[in-house]
Amino acid sequence: MINHRLSRRDFMQRTAAAAGTAAAGKIIVLDPEPGYGVAPAAPPSDTLRLGIIGIGMQGNGLLRGAITHPGVECVAACDLYDGRHDLAREIVGKDIPVTRRYQDLLDNKEIDVIINATPDHWHRRIVVDCCNSGKDVYSEKPMTHGVSEGFEMIEAAQKNSRIVQIGSQRASSIVFAKAKELIDNGAIGEIHTVEGMMGRNSPDGAWQYPPPPDLSPDNLDWDTWLGTTPKIPFNPIRFARWRCWQAYGSGVAGDLMVHLLTGIHYVCGITQPPERALSTGGIFRFHDGRDVPDVHHVLYDYEKFPVIIKLNLTCEYRESTKFYGTGGLLEITGGELTMTTQDGTDHGTGGYATSFPRALREEYARKWHLENDDRLSKIGTESVTFRPPTGYDDGWSHMQNFLDAARSRKPVIEDAVFGNNTAIACHMANASYFRKSIVRWDGTAREMRV
Repeated sequence: MINHRLSRRDFMQRTAAAAGTAAAGKIIVLDPEPGYGVAPAAPPSDTLRLGIIGIGMQGNGLLRGAITHPGVECVAACDLYDGRHDLAREIVGKDIPVTRRYQDLLDNKEIDVIINATPDHWHRRIVVDCCNSGKDVYSEKPMTHGVSEGFEMIEAAQKNSRIVQIGSQRASSIVFAKAKELIDNGAIGEIHTVEGMMGRNSPDGAWQYPPPPDLSPDNLDWDTWLGTTPKIPFNPIRFARWRCWQAYGSGVAGDLMVHLLTGIHYVCGITQPPERALSTGGIFRFHDGRDVPDVHHVLYDYEKFPVIIKLNLTCEYRESTKFYGTGGLLEITGGELTMTTQDGTDHGTGGYATSFPRALREEYARKWHLENDDRLSKIGTESVTFRPPTGYDDGWSHMQNFLDAARSRKPVIEDAVFGNNTAIACHMANASYFRKSIVRWDGTAREMRV
């Protein structure tokens, strides 16, 4: 059998070759992809004309970022709230056409690509309609609001040869790419456990957003916003804080867990949903009428290892993803990667030998040191940290990946199949929480089963 695991010496030598020098505890600044953030202007023939659907909290950020990319021009915007029509024009800096009907953007032959930044319950319909109208689409995470929707979206993308990128940026991060490289090369041995965690501790972090002060049925198409969800009277709180309700969002699983799982799936090359999920949690702090948990922890069984996810809206801590290997620990926290190697061997005679009588204990120790001291003199724990350059933004890289694919027709890094597998894992977490049972994935039937 070929041993693909890198020795610590090999790993440090490779690190030195890449960085010029390396030593235990060395911090290495990663190089972003060539041209990151400063790509040359695209020729007029290569300009992508962009339309955006949904200009809320996430959408306005995506629009602000997208128009900084070379060769991108926003030519139209859609939102059901008229105040965001003004916002879109403010961001773009000119009087672009605006509408409440997203179909107007799909009918516009001048538009090449669409950003879909609507609530979860609108994702399926808009992505399918974009593909059927010949538009490439960047759609916000989670990809779906329900399990069955994803396969319809995949079919629409494939049938129409459309580029679909799902907006969970970890898949485009150079830090996660370095983690994938190290793990693929066996730098921490075999992975047997992965853990991801994310915590917040503020009303804003728990989606208690202020509705626009002027919001009314006159400037918001409320009935259309509700879509296929149950019809209820106009409710500004539901509009601003839709993530708090199952009818429109996917809870902390679809809002936060999806980022952790995207990174884990990408780094570990996972191409299927997990086999099982078991959730626990509850509503412990934000008793504001929401029907999704503010604490949600999940244990997943994947084919090769378990994954533990901890989500918390009651205590703030830095986002972290840890890969536990037989040869070390690789941790991504605060946007940087630290790897600490382990040799997995005994460094002493151990505690059990203390139960031997003195003569046996001393003889055992003499032989042990005779056999191991030379080995011990050559090993040690080493640590190296990889850090992105100041100002690096994986969201910028993720959008550029989509724009490059729209021009070249090459695959994106987070296509509809990738996005669907991650979304299914989130739906399994929610289903397990609400049903209070283990949920299994039936890949043949494409269904969750209790």
